[in-house]
Amino acid sequence: MSAEPIRPFAFDPFSKPVMENPLPFYAELRRNHPAYYSREYDTFFFSRFDDVLEMLNYVDNTFVPSEGSLPTPDLLRGARNNGPSPIPPHDPFPSAQRLGMPIYGDIRRAQGAPLKPAAVQKLADFVRDLANRRLDELLPLGRFDLTREYGGIISASSIMKLFDLPLELAGEALDTVNAGSRTDPELGGVDATIGAAKCMAMFTPRIQQRIDAGADGSVPLIDGLVNYRIDGRALTAAEIAQQLVCAFIGGIETAPKIVSHGLMELAARPDQLAAVRADLEANVPKAVEEMIRYCAPAQWFARTAQKPVTIAGQAIRPGQRAIFLVASALRDEREFEAPDEFRWDRDIKRVLSFGHGVHYCIGVHLARMEIRILVDTFLRRAQDFHFDMDRAVRHPSSFQWGWNELPVIVGKA
Repeated sequence: MSAEPIRPFAFDPFSKPVMENPLPFYAELRRNHPAYYSREYDTFFFSRFDDVLEMLNYVDNTFVPSEGSLPTPDLLRGARNNGPSPIPPHDPFPSAQRLGMPIYGDIRRAQGAPLKPAAVQKLADFVRDLANRRLDELLPLGRFDLTREYGGIISASSIMKLFDLPLELAGEALDTVNAGSRTDPELGGVDATIGAAKCMAMFTPRIQQRIDAGADGSVPLIDGLVNYRIDGRALTAAEIAQQLVCAFIGGIETAPKIVSHGLMELAARPDQLAAVRADLEANVPKAVEEMIRYCAPAQWFARTAQKPVTIAGQAIRPGQRAIFLVASALRDEREFEAPDEFRWDRDIKRVLSFGHGVHYCIGVHLARMEIRILVDTFLRRAQDFHFDMDRAVRHPSSFQWGWNELPVIVGKA
């Protein structure tokens, strides 16, 4: 989509025009409003790559999502913070990112063992086998939804495996996650906690089983948190679920949208598709990096300033909110030449699709591995394909703005 300037200009991520196509708004923000202030939300919006990077480089709790990473419009419209927003108490234990460092770092380490590069690589054969078996079923149909029926089910199955849940629940998990992230185009947002609660209901019983069994490390994603202690006490199953829900949702939703959108961009550019096909082993990893830049669905995340700070020349008081528009940063002309063009072999030196610093996505290695395998396997198996864009669905959304349904039509495998 194009990014034409908008006059007169106002920016609200929950407004219907922005949710339908945020790109023109991002371009205008970068050009003329790099530190845009919303009086309604008492929030600054930062849209340029270097400014977002500067925000994320703080590791001293200057910015903490003490009010949540994805606050609702009602929360943002609420009473102004008179000074730093209170850090939540440890009991009951909230999502650790709201507590800042060092506790947030401790929680990441407690759950991170199965998401490290070596551990993720051990899942590669599992994902590749799933992808091939899925295409064995889908390709003879001649037409299917690439987002849900291919990438979505496989990513959900990987998360089921990490949570030690039956693979048969993958479809239910995928539907729950997708439903929870949709945004009402009229009311300007949904309460993300509702979708999160439905997801947590799926895996909290498994956490309790691991607690009861003694958590011997055989389910490391869960067991590391079962064995974690805060103020000398163990976390409850519900508290552990709070720490894992981000990995559950992000691990299911993000990669399929990047894969389907990325393959759609290649199909629309036959010369680029042919170039990638010329050497899939060498070229898919590079094409995937451009897909991650160009197609990443996450739009923004919020932080609350805990200390006085200046970003992009703008002074921010403790208690004021700062939202970094990661999707805008990925289209910043200062960082990427012709950023609105999809170029499979773009030389990408830096990218913020998975965050940066202490809030770098814990599942980044899993996501990259899945995306590479899903793209590579599809291109090896589907020699002739195109997309039915008349029936493609991209729900208006303030956050996960990606193709929810992307029908692909394929020739014989």
